[in-house]
Amino acid sequence: MADVYERLRERLDMFPQGFPKTESGVELEILKKLFTPEEAEIVLHLRPLPEKVSAIAARAGRDEAELGETLYGMSKRGLIQRGKGPDENMYYFLAPWIIGIFEYQLNNLTRENVELFERYYEEGMVPSWKNRNTGIFRVIPVQKEIEGKTEIQPYEKVTEIIESHTRFAVADCICRKIQKMQGHGCDKLMEACMSFGPAADFYIENGLGREITKEEAKQILDKAEEDGLIHCSTNKAGKKTFICNCCGDCCGVLRLITKYDNPGILTTSNYYAEKDEDTCNSCFTCVDRCNVHAIKIDDEHTVISREKCIGCGLCVSTCPTGSITMVKKAPDEAPAIFSREMEMLQAMGKETGKEFPFE
Repeated sequence: MADVYERLRERLDMFPQGFPKTESGVELEILKKLFTPEEAEIVLHLRPLPEKVSAIAARAGRDEAELGETLYGMSKRGLIQRGKGPDENMYYFLAPWIIGIFEYQLNNLTRENVELFERYYEEGMVPSWKNRNTGIFRVIPVQKEIEGKTEIQPYEKVTEIIESHTRFAVADCICRKIQKMQGHGCDKLMEACMSFGPAADFYIENGLGREITKEEAKQILDKAEEDGLIHCSTNKAGKKTFICNCCGDCCGVLRLITKYDNPGILTTSNYYAEKDEDTCNSCFTCVDRCNVHAIKIDDEHTVISREKCIGCGLCVSTCPTGSITMVKKAPDEAPAIFSREMEMLQAMGKETGKEFPFE
């Protein structure tokens, strides 16, 4: 029988996001740091959709009360997910590596596990996302830079995403925190990752983030734009549970683009930046604002790469001459967006040969 940690790895790898095997086995080192052998065995009995403790206990052949305490403790450490159902019972389910277990280790970072996480990113996640076309994340453009440009979809407006919720939390960016611990990265806004609704409940109850008001959430978005951070959320049109504010220096998603020329995990917005050559004074402000190196200097003039532009709008908001504008893509150019997260995960699974949800 395979080692329990290898079986756990295989279980997590069933998610469309993946938890791939590496030659060095660094992923098993990570799992051994996070899970006891008993906890690893318990996770093998969980499914990706929420279930009551009674159902899990019956399948695992364990005492329900004892298992309930163990599952709650594991969820508090960010190893699995939990949430209350409409019947007020606690439900538990598998967490993927991303977005999930990795992000939930925000308060448990040490020099040792940070080094392991970075090794796994390089050896496991980077190769596994090569040549993928269905991304988890989607760029949300700076709203004021797209207003008035034909119809704006609700999923493209950060204000509508905020207004659709009543509970909010903010947490430190785990990517910037990890880079900072390694002596790299940037000094941009650290407390920048926001979650909403049930996701906010999980972050607040687990001490991963603090509760904020709707007004504070809007202020954080303004500060993020000022700092040159890109709004990213899940690639679905329905209610979103988070907005990350990302930078090209630290973000694991954007680094796939900036360092590895591998944009598969990220879906661009429905817009692209375009420059008016007649009014541009070549101040090069936009070059520094672009997180993905889509703007280059060529013969003392700036050139925007339509192919590399992800449509965030950050170059527009600080152009002193107003020479850059956001242009809406033609319908046949607009990237696909899914109505629900399940639809997105199933599309990712089809691309990678992983059926979702799995048993």
